[in-house]
Amino acid sequence: MAEEFLSDHVEASEPQSSKAIASSRPDREPVKIMVIGSRWAVMLIIHTLHQLRFAQANDWSTLQIEPITRQWMSVLIKWVKR
Repeated sequence: MAEEFLSDHVEASEPQSSKAIASSRPDREPVKIMVIGSRWAVMLIIHTLHQLRFAQANDWSTLQIEPITRQWMSVLIKWVKR
């Protein structure tokens, strides 16, 4: 199952939407993972998932305040094979 997850760090001068990227890669699909909680708890989850080799810590978005709950949040996009 771990083989199904692929790291696809895309660096471009202009950001692309997930739909545009997904349409160019029909064999893969993006999945967004969001962690919301205290700053400490979000960082703990990010680093725990890094230790488990699920994702690199720097693959997550920068920490920001979630507008509704006013808690910290970070987002990760993983690509899975269809």
